[in-house]
Amino acid sequence: MKSFLLLIEGDDELRPVVKELQATPVPGPQNPFEGTLSNKTRIIAVTTGVGPEQAYRVTADAIRQFNPDYVLSAGTCGALVQGLEMSDWVVTGDVRAIGQAHQQWSTFETLRDSDDTAAPRLGQALKQTPRWHQGRLVTVADEPIHCAMAKAEIATLHDAIAVDMESYGIARAAVENGLPWVVARVVVDTPALPLPDLGAMNVHTGRPPLSGIAKYVLMNPLAGPQRLHGLWSLVQTYAFHLVRILPEFTDGSRVSAPREECQLV
Repeated sequence: MKSFLLLIEGDDELRPVVKELQATPVPGPQNPFEGTLSNKTRIIAVTTGVGPEQAYRVTADAIRQFNPDYVLSAGTCGALVQGLEMSDWVVTGDVRAIGQAHQQWSTFETLRDSDDTAAPRLGQALKQTPRWHQGRLVTVADEPIHCAMAKAEIATLHDAIAVDMESYGIARAAVENGLPWVVARVVVDTPALPLPDLGAMNVHTGRPPLSGIAKYVLMNPLAGPQRLHGLWSLVQTYAFHLVRILPEFTDGSRVSAPREECQLV
Protein backbone atom coordinates (compact mmCIF):
# COMPACT_ATOMS: atom_id res chain seq x y z
CA MET A 1 0.00 0.00 0.00
CA LYS A 2 1.36 3.38 -0.97
CA SER A 3 -0.95 5.84 0.80
CA PHE A 4 -3.64 5.72 3.45
CA LEU A 5 -6.23 8.41 4.21
CA LEU A 6 -7.23 8.59 7.87
CA LEU A 7 -10.37 10.60 8.65
CA ILE A 8 -11.20 11.61 12.22
CA GLU A 9 -13.89 13.89 13.57
CA GLY A 10 -12.19 16.71 15.46
CA ASP A 11 -8.95 18.42 16.42
CA ASP A 12 -8.89 16.92 19.91
CA GLU A 13 -9.03 13.39 18.45
CA LEU A 14 -6.56 14.15 15.68
CA ARG A 15 -3.86 15.76 17.83
CA PRO A 16 -2.71 12.59 19.68
CA VAL A 17 -2.73 10.61 16.41
CA VAL A 18 -0.54 13.24 14.76
CA LYS A 19 1.81 13.12 17.77
CA GLU A 20 2.12 9.32 17.61
CA LEU A 21 2.71 9.48 13.84
CA GLN A 22 5.19 12.34 14.19
CA ALA A 23 3.24 13.82 11.29
CA THR A 24 3.74 17.31 9.91
CA PRO A 25 1.24 19.81 8.43
CA VAL A 26 0.73 19.89 4.66
CA PRO A 27 -1.25 22.39 2.56
CA GLY A 28 -4.92 21.71 2.09
CA PRO A 29 -8.42 22.29 3.42
CA GLN A 30 -9.05 21.10 7.00
CA ASN A 31 -5.32 21.46 7.83
CA PRO A 32 -4.18 17.91 6.94
CA PHE A 33 -1.09 16.21 8.32
CA GLU A 34 1.27 13.75 6.64
CA GLY A 35 3.38 11.02 8.21
CA THR A 36 5.13 7.80 7.23
CA LEU A 37 4.78 4.41 8.88
CA SER A 38 7.67 2.05 9.54
CA ASN A 39 6.72 0.12 6.36
CA LYS A 40 6.99 3.35 4.31
CA THR A 41 3.23 3.74 3.91
CA ARG A 42 2.24 7.39 3.55
CA ILE A 43 -0.46 8.46 6.01
CA ILE A 44 -2.63 11.53 5.44
CA ALA A 45 -4.67 12.49 8.52
CA VAL A 46 -7.58 14.90 8.16
CA THR A 47 -10.38 16.12 10.44
CA THR A 48 -13.86 15.75 8.99
CA GLY A 49 -15.86 17.86 11.38
CA VAL A 50 -19.23 16.67 12.66
CA GLY A 51 -21.96 14.87 10.72
CA PRO A 52 -22.16 12.64 7.65
CA GLU A 53 -22.60 15.44 5.10
CA GLN A 54 -19.59 17.36 6.38
CA ALA A 55 -17.58 14.12 6.56
CA TYR A 56 -18.54 13.26 2.99
CA ARG A 57 -17.43 16.62 1.62
CA VAL A 58 -14.11 16.59 3.45
CA THR A 59 -13.37 12.98 2.48
CA ALA A 60 -14.21 13.57 -1.18
CA ASP A 61 -11.98 16.66 -1.26
CA ALA A 62 -9.11 14.81 0.45
CA ILE A 63 -9.39 11.89 -1.97
CA ARG A 64 -9.13 14.28 -4.91
CA GLN A 65 -6.14 16.07 -3.40
CA PHE A 66 -4.11 13.14 -2.07
CA ASN A 67 -5.20 10.18 -4.26
CA PRO A 68 -4.99 7.57 -1.46
CA ASP A 69 -5.15 3.81 -1.89
CA TYR A 70 -7.24 3.18 1.23
CA VAL A 71 -9.66 5.08 3.49
CA LEU A 72 -10.05 4.63 7.26
CA SER A 73 -12.82 6.12 9.39
CA ALA A 74 -11.16 6.65 12.77
CA GLY A 75 -12.11 8.25 16.07
CA THR A 76 -14.90 7.57 18.54
CA CYS A 77 -18.30 5.91 18.60
CA GLY A 78 -21.04 5.00 21.05
CA ALA A 79 -22.03 1.47 22.01
CA LEU A 80 -25.65 0.51 21.33
CA VAL A 81 -25.67 -2.88 23.03
CA GLN A 82 -24.58 -4.50 26.24
CA GLY A 83 -21.19 -6.21 26.10
CA LEU A 84 -19.34 -3.28 24.56
CA GLU A 85 -17.44 -1.34 27.19
CA MET A 86 -15.58 1.94 27.32
CA SER A 87 -12.25 1.69 25.46
CA ASP A 88 -13.38 -1.33 23.38
CA TRP A 89 -12.99 -0.96 19.62
CA VAL A 90 -15.54 -1.39 16.85
CA VAL A 91 -14.03 -2.52 13.54
CA THR A 92 -16.35 -2.91 10.57
CA GLY A 93 -16.95 -2.60 6.87
CA ASP A 94 -20.72 -2.37 7.36
CA VAL A 95 -22.23 1.08 7.94
CA ARG A 96 -25.79 2.33 7.62
CA ALA A 97 -27.15 5.87 7.45
CA ILE A 98 -30.36 6.19 9.44
CA GLY A 99 -32.95 8.89 9.97
CA GLN A 100 -33.64 10.95 13.05
CA ALA A 101 -35.88 10.04 15.95
CA HIS A 102 -38.94 11.73 14.41
CA GLN A 103 -38.31 9.61 11.30
CA GLN A 104 -38.44 6.48 13.46
CA TRP A 105 -34.74 5.78 12.87
CA SER A 106 -35.54 4.73 9.29
CA THR A 107 -32.87 3.28 6.99
CA PHE A 108 -31.45 5.60 4.33
CA GLU A 109 -28.66 3.45 2.86
CA THR A 110 -26.33 0.65 3.85
CA LEU A 111 -22.76 0.39 2.56
CA ARG A 112 -20.59 -2.70 2.85
CA ASP A 113 -16.99 -2.94 1.80
CA SER A 114 -16.58 -5.99 -0.40
CA ASP A 115 -13.42 -7.09 1.41
CA ASP A 116 -14.81 -8.86 4.46
CA THR A 117 -11.30 -9.61 5.70
CA ALA A 118 -10.40 -5.97 6.46
CA ALA A 119 -12.15 -5.72 9.83
CA PRO A 120 -10.79 -9.06 11.11
CA ARG A 121 -7.29 -8.01 10.02
CA LEU A 122 -7.61 -4.88 12.09
CA GLY A 123 -8.72 -6.97 15.05
CA GLN A 124 -5.84 -9.38 14.57
CA ALA A 125 -3.43 -6.47 14.51
CA LEU A 126 -4.88 -5.25 17.82
CA LYS A 127 -4.26 -8.70 19.30
CA GLN A 128 -6.22 -8.92 22.58
CA THR A 129 -5.68 -5.38 23.87
CA PRO A 130 -7.91 -3.51 23.59
CA ARG A 131 -10.93 -5.72 23.02
CA TRP A 132 -12.57 -5.38 19.61
CA HIS A 133 -15.99 -6.14 18.18
CA GLN A 134 -17.16 -6.55 14.61
CA GLY A 135 -20.70 -5.59 13.59
CA ARG A 136 -22.83 -2.96 11.92
CA LEU A 137 -22.29 0.68 12.80
CA VAL A 138 -25.06 3.20 12.14
CA THR A 139 -24.48 6.89 11.41
CA VAL A 140 -26.90 9.56 12.63
CA ALA A 141 -26.96 13.12 11.38
CA ASP A 142 -28.66 15.26 14.01
CA GLU A 143 -26.90 14.80 17.37
CA PRO A 144 -25.29 12.16 19.61
CA ILE A 145 -27.66 9.56 21.06
CA HIS A 146 -27.72 9.96 24.84
CA CYS A 147 -30.86 7.97 25.71
CA ALA A 148 -30.41 4.28 26.57
CA MET A 149 -33.92 3.47 25.32
CA ALA A 150 -33.20 5.10 21.96
CA LYS A 151 -29.96 3.15 21.70
CA ALA A 152 -31.76 -0.12 22.38
CA GLU A 153 -34.39 0.70 19.76
CA ILE A 154 -31.76 1.54 17.13
CA ALA A 155 -29.80 -1.62 17.91
CA THR A 156 -32.90 -3.79 17.46
CA LEU A 157 -34.18 -2.05 14.33
CA HIS A 158 -30.87 -2.11 12.52
CA ASP A 159 -29.05 -5.10 14.01
CA ALA A 160 -26.28 -2.66 14.95
CA ILE A 161 -23.74 -2.57 17.74
CA ALA A 162 -22.49 1.03 17.60
CA VAL A 163 -23.32 4.54 16.40
CA ASP A 164 -21.37 7.56 15.20
CA MET A 165 -21.94 10.69 13.12
CA GLU A 166 -19.35 10.44 10.32
CA SER A 167 -18.57 6.94 9.06
CA TYR A 168 -21.37 6.74 6.50
CA GLY A 169 -20.23 10.00 4.87
CA ILE A 170 -16.63 8.78 4.79
CA ALA A 171 -17.61 5.40 3.34
CA ARG A 172 -19.89 7.00 0.75
CA ALA A 173 -17.04 9.18 -0.57
CA ALA A 174 -14.73 6.16 -0.68
CA VAL A 175 -17.30 4.07 -2.57
CA GLU A 176 -17.89 6.80 -5.14
CA ASN A 177 -14.16 6.91 -5.82
CA GLY A 178 -13.75 3.13 -6.01
CA LEU A 179 -11.61 2.93 -2.87
CA PRO A 180 -11.58 0.27 -0.18
CA TRP A 181 -12.51 1.49 3.30
CA VAL A 182 -12.93 0.32 6.86
CA VAL A 183 -14.01 1.73 10.22
CA ALA A 184 -11.89 1.46 13.38
CA ARG A 185 -13.37 3.45 16.26
CA VAL A 186 -13.14 3.38 20.03
CA VAL A 187 -16.19 3.25 22.30
CA VAL A 188 -16.51 6.36 24.48
CA ASP A 189 -20.05 5.86 25.78
CA THR A 190 -22.39 2.97 26.51
CA PRO A 191 -26.10 2.61 27.27
CA ALA A 192 -25.22 2.59 30.96
CA LEU A 193 -22.72 5.47 30.74
CA PRO A 194 -23.80 8.01 28.10
CA LEU A 195 -21.66 10.88 26.89
CA PRO A 196 -21.92 14.09 28.90
CA ASP A 197 -24.33 16.47 27.23
CA LEU A 198 -22.03 19.43 26.64
CA GLY A 199 -24.11 21.22 24.02
CA ALA A 200 -23.97 21.35 20.23
CA MET A 201 -20.53 20.57 18.82
CA ASN A 202 -18.84 22.89 16.36
CA VAL A 203 -19.46 21.30 12.96
CA HIS A 204 -15.91 22.02 11.79
CA THR A 205 -13.77 21.32 14.89
CA GLY A 206 -15.92 18.76 16.70
CA ARG A 207 -15.54 20.69 19.94
CA PRO A 208 -18.41 21.48 22.34
CA PRO A 209 -18.83 25.06 23.53
CA LEU A 210 -16.77 26.10 26.53
CA SER A 211 -19.97 27.24 28.19
CA GLY A 212 -21.34 23.70 27.92
CA ILE A 213 -18.21 22.22 29.48
CA ALA A 214 -18.30 24.79 32.30
CA LYS A 215 -21.97 24.12 32.98
CA TYR A 216 -21.37 20.35 33.09
CA VAL A 217 -18.49 20.71 35.55
CA LEU A 218 -20.45 23.11 37.77
CA MET A 219 -23.41 20.71 37.87
CA ASN A 220 -21.15 17.70 38.45
CA PRO A 221 -18.26 19.07 40.54
CA LEU A 222 -17.00 15.66 41.68
CA ALA A 223 -17.74 13.26 38.83
CA GLY A 224 -17.60 15.79 35.98
CA PRO A 225 -13.86 16.54 35.85
CA GLN A 226 -13.05 12.86 36.34
CA ARG A 227 -15.35 11.86 33.47
CA LEU A 228 -13.88 14.46 31.12
CA HIS A 229 -10.32 13.48 32.02
CA GLY A 230 -11.22 9.84 31.46
CA LEU A 231 -12.45 10.65 27.96
CA TRP A 232 -9.26 12.60 27.25
CA SER A 233 -7.10 9.69 28.45
CA LEU A 234 -9.12 7.21 26.40
CA VAL A 235 -8.50 9.18 23.20
CA GLN A 236 -4.76 9.32 23.93
CA THR A 237 -4.65 5.54 24.39
CA TYR A 238 -6.69 5.00 21.24
CA ALA A 239 -4.18 7.05 19.22
CA PHE A 240 -1.32 4.94 20.55
CA HIS A 241 -2.97 1.66 19.56
CA LEU A 242 -4.15 2.99 16.19
CA VAL A 243 -0.65 3.98 15.13
CA ARG A 244 0.72 0.73 16.59
CA ILE A 245 -1.49 -1.47 14.37
CA LEU A 246 -1.32 0.49 11.12
CA PRO A 247 2.00 -0.94 9.86
CA GLU A 248 0.69 -4.49 10.12
CA PHE A 249 -2.69 -3.60 8.61
CA THR A 250 -1.19 -1.63 5.72
CA ASP A 251 1.40 -4.25 4.90
CA GLY A 252 1.24 -4.43 1.12
CA SER A 253 1.15 -8.22 1.06
CA ARG A 254 -2.12 -8.09 2.96
CA VAL A 255 -4.12 -5.22 1.54
CA SER A 256 -2.81 -4.07 -1.81
CA ALA A 257 -4.39 -6.86 -3.89
CA PRO A 258 -7.03 -5.78 -6.44
CA ARG A 259 -10.41 -5.12 -4.85
CA GLU A 260 -13.93 -5.37 -6.16
CA GLU A 261 -16.25 -2.39 -5.94
CA CYS A 262 -17.98 -1.88 -2.61
CA GLN A 263 -21.48 -3.21 -2.22
CA LEU A 264 -24.52 -0.98 -1.75
CA VAL A 265 -27.63 -2.34 -0.07
